[in-house]
Amino acid sequence: MAIGDIFTAPVESVALGGNGVLHCEGRAVFMAFCAPGDIVTGRIREEHGDWALAELLEVNERSPLRTEPLCPLYGGCGGCSLQHIAGQAQLDIKKIAVTDCLKRIGGFTVLPDCVAVPSPPWEYRNRVSFHAVRANRGPWVGFKERKNGRTIPVHDCPVADPGIRALLKNNVLKAPPGKDRFTVFSGRGLVLSEGGEPGFPSRGVLELAGKSLYMEAGSFFQNNIAMLEKLIPVLRSAAEESDRSLPMADLYAGVGTFSVFLADMFPGADLLEENRGSLELAKRSLGPDWGSGAFRFFAQSDEAWAGRQDGFMGNSRKTAAGNLIRNTHKTAAYGFAIADPPRQGLSRSMARWLAEDGPPVLAYVSCEPSSLARDCRILASGYKIEKLLFFDFYPQTAHIESLAVLKRR
Repeated sequence: MAIGDIFTAPVESVALGGNGVLHCEGRAVFMAFCAPGDIVTGRIREEHGDWALAELLEVNERSPLRTEPLCPLYGGCGGCSLQHIAGQAQLDIKKIAVTDCLKRIGGFTVLPDCVAVPSPPWEYRNRVSFHAVRANRGPWVGFKERKNGRTIPVHDCPVADPGIRALLKNNVLKAPPGKDRFTVFSGRGLVLSEGGEPGFPSRGVLELAGKSLYMEAGSFFQNNIAMLEKLIPVLRSAAEESDRSLPMADLYAGVGTFSVFLADMFPGADLLEENRGSLELAKRSLGPDWGSGAFRFFAQSDEAWAGRQDGFMGNSRKTAAGNLIRNTHKTAAYGFAIADPPRQGLSRSMARWLAEDGPPVLAYVSCEPSSLARDCRILASGYKIEKLLFFDFYPQTAHIESLAVLKRR
């Protein structure tokens, strides 16, 4: 095969990232907008040794897994990539991707069954990033095109929260001055816009499951709060199986969401988050007890934090009730930890520290199965994966959010 060659072949599966997997002349070929069971005609676009990228020219036979995309921009917009596949099939594809990564990259031969937790398929996304274009006909907002990276105007988005859809349809959403990219949050009656604009502040309080979360549109927050409400009880269940006589660690804490919902189960919590602004919001969400000594905040990288753990482990601390906790052995620092790292996963030093000296129970929330698998390979020296769940935070896209609950061997 060479660039420009045209071929016809059946689609065997969907790879991590959303491309269909085919084989032609003994080489793997990846092609977007395919469904397992399709027979397609494509053109080779790129060659990479023993694999190639192709563009879809025609679907000769439609897979029974196919469905009609709901959005008229689908295929051109760079956001969704799985709208052409039915909902249950999307779940199955993503579950397979999680377990396949853990086997292929992580080296695991035995894994617990991966449990899928579905989401509403549309109007689920509470946090959306837009690009601004200030053209002669007036400013407008949009998304990047899939192929060339140009910004296309958007007047509706069926995966967005109804509040964001209303802003788009009424053409009232404007980029803040001086920003070419900005984020909007909408949910439970709260609407925030990064940079602030008339009627839409940049900061606010989200009422969620009986808790008040202080947040800012530009700070990281889960994009699907309906799924967040399903994740929290699973995390509390995992925490119940830990050593609750010791504090917990909230690693990559963001605005402190997980600590807000879990810290009442422990005598204290340490929050690690490199972004100082996010930690300030976390303090407000944790309420008046944040300064009592029960909570400690570390605005530093995970590498720096992991490298200093031997020094932290002997430190004493107070609970919210004023009781003194003394840690005299480095492996007894925490009874439970939750890690919610960015797409690149744990740093090597963080993974090694957890493997050697981490708590009895570790909940690892991952937005990238390949980095989860790599990290679990390191963690396997000290932990066993007890539970594996896939939370479909992002229907119609190839993004995968999963949870691995690990326990000490």
